[in-house]
Amino acid sequence: MHRWAGRGGLLVTATLLLPLGVAAPAAAVQVCEQPPAAAGTVPDVPWPQLSWDPAETVWPFSTAAGVTVAVLDTGVQADVPQLAGHVLEGVDLVRGGPATVDCVPHGTALAGIVTAQAADGVGFRGLAPDASVLPVQVTDQAATAPDADAVDPARVAAGIDAAVGAGAGVVLLGVVLYADDPGVAAAVERAQAAGVVVVAPVGDGHDGQRDGTGPTTGRATPYPAAYDGVIGVGAVDASGLRAASSQVGDYVDLVAPGQDVVSAALGGQSLYEGTAFAAAYVAAGAALLVGDPDLALPQGAERVTAVARRLTATAVAPPSSTGYGAGLFSPGRALTESLTDAAPAPLPGRSTPSPDPAAEARAAAERSAAATSTGWALGLGAVAVLVAVVTLVVPRARRRGWRTGRPAPVVRDEVEPGFIPGDALFRPPPLP
Repeated sequence: MHRWAGRGGLLVTATLLLPLGVAAPAAAVQVCEQPPAAAGTVPDVPWPQLSWDPAETVWPFSTAAGVTVAVLDTGVQADVPQLAGHVLEGVDLVRGGPATVDCVPHGTALAGIVTAQAADGVGFRGLAPDASVLPVQVTDQAATAPDADAVDPARVAAGIDAAVGAGAGVVLLGVVLYADDPGVAAAVERAQAAGVVVVAPVGDGHDGQRDGTGPTTGRATPYPAAYDGVIGVGAVDASGLRAASSQVGDYVDLVAPGQDVVSAALGGQSLYEGTAFAAAYVAAGAALLVGDPDLALPQGAERVTAVARRLTATAVAPPSSTGYGAGLFSPGRALTESLTDAAPAPLPGRSTPSPDPAAEARAAAERSAAATSTGWALGLGAVAVLVAVVTLVVPRARRRGWRTGRPAPVVRDEVEPGFIPGDALFRPPPLP
């Protein structure tokens, strides 16, 4: 298993001018001095897929076709078979050139969670399989914990701007900064004004002995997750409980799978853990929403707000108020549930008259007398309405794939005894 907090593989570089004016060594081609070991094949279906059943509850509504997800991290290994054809050239802001080599490989795993394709003998598949990934390399190492080497915030800011300029609809940060930076904050604001959703991990610096159940103390405020409008994501395990190192604070908007999760690796698949991988699931969910034309999302900053609201409003209620934000990310619910934007407004120009006790008494008597004569008529009318619904609405709903404001009905194959879907862990027991 890969648990990311420190330094990645060393690199050998050559010379090329760095784009976007970020001062750094230049290189033409990134060559890994210590290439990552080849991974084996993981045939089992990962637990997040078993929980969500995306083939039934997600992909009938959206596969994120036409949406680009920028991954700001260590680059993405474009020749990984499950990513073939879905990784753009991107840009390496560390040395210049494309960002299609990953010597760690952290960014590759994030990209796999977003858009990995089906493969024979492999249970894992990305949540947004028709999305494209734009790799933007901002670091040579995985960096999501406070004790990791700091990432240059100027590169992060430039990376966000590069992603927006390249047409990304979603920006996924795979790194965490532990200091507020005006340049990064401004880049986030520019992205949001352009209608680009920014998703970031909340960091892996929680210490149970030091912090208890939270909040996480020390120099641990994660950026850009702590900025307004950025979707900050914590990690949970297969039991639905917060991962031990997943940070706790008001910057947590929701949680997603981030422990013992499967994703793409060089030569196969591997297990990963950390809040960056949880953020990748939510970024994929944001791409699904952006790529669903039936949702008719607004443009500009209002789109960012609408996506964040839908993701949090449809999250499964958490078992605790500490460290879970709005709850567990639920992609099927995010795509299919109807949301009420506001309470009905009163009609303009109307006032509420003062009550007349005598008139109210007369009205009550009249309603009582009329109840007997109208009861049967109402009952028969209800039957007629029910017949009309069955005759007209149900066939229409079936033609629409049961998109009736609720999650699509799921017909599940049998699962192994003892398995409990992740969303069921947060669901209250049925009433007797």
